[in-house]
Amino acid sequence: MTLLFATLVSCKNDDRKMEDHTSALDSLSTELALQQEINDSLQYLMEKSEMAAAYPIYFGRDFDSIANPEQYISEALKQQKQIIPMEAVLGGQMEFRQVQVLTEDWVLAIYDDGHVQGKTIFEYELQKDGKLRFQEVASKLPNGK
Repeated sequence: MTLLFATLVSCKNDDRKMEDHTSALDSLSTELALQQEINDSLQYLMEKSEMAAAYPIYFGRDFDSIANPEQYISEALKQQKQIIPMEAVLGGQMEFRQVQVLTEDWVLAIYDDGHVQGKTIFEYELQKDGKLRFQEVASKLPNGK
């Protein structure tokens, strides 16, 4: 009888241990599934190249009164053709063709005259009078100039 009781108690303890292990395993499986879902979502976002372009730029309080700061900056730069750090050739005229605001401080400009092309990163700053001041940071010109 004692042997039977000890066996039953032992089986009951084994059942509890098994239930505890099963519960722990279920909890870990749930956590693993959640982590896998998060990992998959992050991987998807990293692979999505548009994510960087869609990330909003905070321009600061100085730009609060400007409805579309990116367009304002782009148009202001396009009006300042004289700061293009390269001369036109073969009778062409240098024009900004593409302007991309990179950060709250920098803009990338691509320009050409129909014959040669260059790229420049400009730093910009909004002046108190509402005009933008641009300063060349780095340029890539044809022939390594």
